[in-house]
Amino acid sequence: MSTENELINKSYYQTIIDKNKEEHPIKLLGEMYMEEMQKERPELSAIRFAQGEVYFLNKDYEAAIYKWQYPLDEQFIPWAQKNIADSHMEMGLLDHAEKYYMEVQTESVKLKSEVLLQLFSLYIQQGQLEKSVDTIKNAVTLNPDYTDVTEIAKTYFEDIKDWDSAVELAVNEAIRTESLSWFEILEGYARQGFTSNMEPNYFNDVLATLLQIDKYRFESLTEGLWISYKQSDFYIQWLEVINQLLLNHSMEASYTCKKLPTLFEESYFYLISGEFLIKDISNLVNNHLANWIELSSGSDTLRSSSAVLAWEETFPSEIAATVINEAEHQFENSTPNPNGSQEGMELFNSIKTWAEREGLLEDLSEFMKPMLDEFNMDVASPTRIRNLIKAAIEFMLEQRVELENVILEEINWNEEVLTELYDIEHQLGEMEKEKASIMTESFHKLTNKLTKNIKVELPKILRNCSELVKEDSDFSKIHMELNEEMNRRITDYMEKNAIPEFKDSFQAWIEDCEREFQDSQNRCNAFNDSMNQQFNEEKLTLTGDFKVLDDWQRDIDRISRGVLRFEKVNILLRNNPSQLLLKGVGKLLGSISKNNDMLHTKYKNHIENVDYSEITGEIINSFIQQLELFEESIEWDINRFFSNPQNELHSLIEEVQMDIEKLNDSLNKMREKPELYRDPLTLFELKLRQYELMNMIS
Repeated sequence: MSTENELINKSYYQTIIDKNKEEHPIKLLGEMYMEEMQKERPELSAIRFAQGEVYFLNKDYEAAIYKWQYPLDEQFIPWAQKNIADSHMEMGLLDHAEKYYMEVQTESVKLKSEVLLQLFSLYIQQGQLEKSVDTIKNAVTLNPDYTDVTEIAKTYFEDIKDWDSAVELAVNEAIRTESLSWFEILEGYARQGFTSNMEPNYFNDVLATLLQIDKYRFESLTEGLWISYKQSDFYIQWLEVINQLLLNHSMEASYTCKKLPTLFEESYFYLISGEFLIKDISNLVNNHLANWIELSSGSDTLRSSSAVLAWEETFPSEIAATVINEAEHQFENSTPNPNGSQEGMELFNSIKTWAEREGLLEDLSEFMKPMLDEFNMDVASPTRIRNLIKAAIEFMLEQRVELENVILEEINWNEEVLTELYDIEHQLGEMEKEKASIMTESFHKLTNKLTKNIKVELPKILRNCSELVKEDSDFSKIHMELNEEMNRRITDYMEKNAIPEFKDSFQAWIEDCEREFQDSQNRCNAFNDSMNQQFNEEKLTLTGDFKVLDDWQRDIDRISRGVLRFEKVNILLRNNPSQLLLKGVGKLLGSISKNNDMLHTKYKNHIENVDYSEITGEIINSFIQQLELFEESIEWDINRFFSNPQNELHSLIEEVQMDIEKLNDSLNKMREKPELYRDPLTLFELKLRQYELMNMIS
């Protein structure tokens, strides 16, 4: 069997032809084929496979496929299948090519690698991103030492910006090869931020590997990862991972760290910044300090040793005795701190920032003012600054009790205000009912009086029409003349008497209602003044909707105009027996003069004695219906007047209720979790102790 490299390069044919002959390989292989055919049991497999290679290299892909499809020896079959797939690739028949690649069955790792690389290229051409990524990953996993496979994978992942896959490749290859180039590639990814979304524990093995190979490169990679995690949600988890790793794999004593001490210092002050509860960071800080003291040297030792000693004084028995001993030794041999005053002012300013966040900056500033006036902060000694910080912390501790009292006072004040608001709400409701009752009842009386007057006056007007009946009247037509005159007198009465009386009465009613509304508004104004004085701001503006009065005025004008649009009423032309009799007798006897006396008497008696209530009802029925509808709407309109005050009052009640709820939440937190307030101050005391220790060295 020839070497696999010749099969990969399709140069197997060169191993079986006579290299001394200068003819074209196709001619030579053809002659070999014919010679082999002359034998009793010809062996054509190798020649046919070689012919396929030559055809392929000369771009006659169909002829190549034909040669490779012919029954071949078992050793050539998987390579022939792969070559057939290659031919389809060259012809652009990608789906067919994929089918043939997938059918290749072989134990050869090289052939498997070649198939995967070809499939990788095929999927890129098809634009199948997910398949191409999976395929090149499979090729790397199968044989990472195969020619250029890891470089191909790296370049591809970077091109498509698949940084998770790129980081994974770099981590695996760095651990596998222990080549510094892969560690450098990984560091580059970290410094570009491509590792910040991956759990820190993922990098534990690669860091442990590099620590044994190259301490400086380990520091550099660690710094890159550290920076990438600093702005991510994994930062605390990263600190736990790197601290545990360094506890398990300590640095050689002979190596001097260049980067790690600064990183540990920055992280330590982040941990004790007050953002975290002490119980949540305590174990981490213990490990962190143990590593920091071990990694420190030279000018770094004052900070790390003072941090350890201050922590031990604040939280005794939490740090190992060996670490404390080392800290004491380093502290005694430290050089003086040249930045004492500056660092003291930074600590003081951090206390002020925290006080501002807690809403206590104004109180702190007022308390500190006499002390700040005593000396110039720009040239103050570390001792003076230390005294200032100590006083500030003590004041803030006392304010914890004061703060609880303030919150309790605010809760009590809000609850008293809420009670008053509920009382105002009740009074508004009662006021609305009262005004609705007064206005509805007065309007009802007004309409009753008007309709009663009309019902009295109209029959009088109609009876007085009897004066129109004369002895010489034409009784055959008198009923029509009387009907016409009666309608005219009704209209005249309604226009000159009833409507003006209605308008005057209603106008008086409107003015009474306006006074009632103004009375309500005055009471609302009193509520406003009382509440706004308590809030010390314009918090409440209860204003009624006086447009209701304009709407009422418009409605009454419309009703008034409608009264005069009634149709003429049939008064004497009805079909009741008495009217029919008079009408018939009038027509029959009206032309006989001697009967006029009798008819004159009959007509006058009829007109003066008839019941006009039904007619009166017809005339004013529509008018009364509109007044009744108006009366029914009064209560709804009064509700509209009060709706704005009620809505605003309800909003303020909700606001006060929410304030009480927030204050109670704050109070409950202070009582249930006093550490939320106490821990930051304890950590300020810790920093103050470290500051004191650092400035003891002179």
